[in-house]
Amino acid sequence: MELQTRPLAARFGAEVLGLDLAGIDAPMADAIQDALVRHGLLLLRRQSLHDQEILRVAEAFGEVVELAAKKYHAPGFTQVNYVSNLHDDTQRLIGGLTAADQDEGVWHSDQNFRARPATISTLLCVHNPAHGGGTSFTSTVLGYAALPEPVKARIQGLRGRYLPGKVHEIEKIEVDHPVVLVNPVTGVRALYVAGNTLGFTGLQAEEGEALKTELLDCLLRAEHQYRHDWRMGDMLIYDNAQLVHRREAFRGLRWLKSTRSFADPARFAVPD
Repeated sequence: MELQTRPLAARFGAEVLGLDLAGIDAPMADAIQDALVRHGLLLLRRQSLHDQEILRVAEAFGEVVELAAKKYHAPGFTQVNYVSNLHDDTQRLIGGLTAADQDEGVWHSDQNFRARPATISTLLCVHNPAHGGGTSFTSTVLGYAALPEPVKARIQGLRGRYLPGKVHEIEKIEVDHPVVLVNPVTGVRALYVAGNTLGFTGLQAEEGEALKTELLDCLLRAEHQYRHDWRMGDMLIYDNAQLVHRREAFRGLRWLKSTRSFADPARFAVPD
């Protein structure tokens, strides 16, 4: 199956045209993943998907497991999260977002706090806020390519350290992952570092913090970024090795639905 696409950002990402994810099958899922390896981020507009259909899309890419932020779970679906500040008819907060969560988020890669992080994430916009609330992405591929050669040599073989956050209802065990990831298909290298990286194995705290600042300064350059301003029905599909992302500050009502999939490690870079 061949997808029709057009560029999304200047140097990464693509908008997929004329595709209805409600009809996903194996050829469509395969084509989407091929495009994801090339572009890192895909946008599909005007998607109308219930929770079961969202889960079916995620399952087409690979194994899907229960998400760690349990207070965000969709009713009846532990593999789908509601990221929302809306309330249901019993006045229960359906997505866990409070007033404190309306500020700018931390740059992160989904599930980098797990020993086995998810490969592919999806986000579907049900309701976008009146002001702000975009999701910004920065390319770890561009970030790595922009590093000076001595820094590339220094971080080869280095591992970053992570812990689950306060919303993650799993055991708080520290894990570590390679700072440099290599895609098994393209050979492209990516800089796997984020705002929630605690430090680096083998480095003292002060040295690790200085290195983290140096790496993030390169990774988060404006020319490496794309901010997606949501429209209702937008679905984003992204590769967690090629991108880190964050929520931008917002005011108003916001409702996104998210999933995580474990795709074929022969196709995607997977932190070990």
